[in-house]
Amino acid sequence: MNKITCVCLGVRNMEKAIRFYRDGLGYKTDCTENNPPVCFFNTPGTKFELYPLDLLAKDINQDHPPKIGDGFGGITLAYNVKSKEEVDETIEL
Repeated sequence: MNKITCVCLGVRNMEKAIRFYRDGLGYKTDCTENNPPVCFFNTPGTKFELYPLDLLAKDINQDHPPKIGDGFGGITLAYNVKSKEEVDETIEL
């Protein structure tokens, strides 16, 4: 499995970001709305996702979300493993 499965970009304006990636660059997606809660793009091998920046920070830490400029750049990566045990092993690495 050994690959990053999703790159998530936190954006301040979903509508502008979707117009840029879907309508401007031509990235393929099933998103038909201009302001959905999340939008995935079908890119070869790895999904590319747009997600509201403030919600992405809260997803990382509900009680103390990171702030842009304090080490949080608004980007997360998903790395999938086959079992719960592998999660701990991968984090330990």
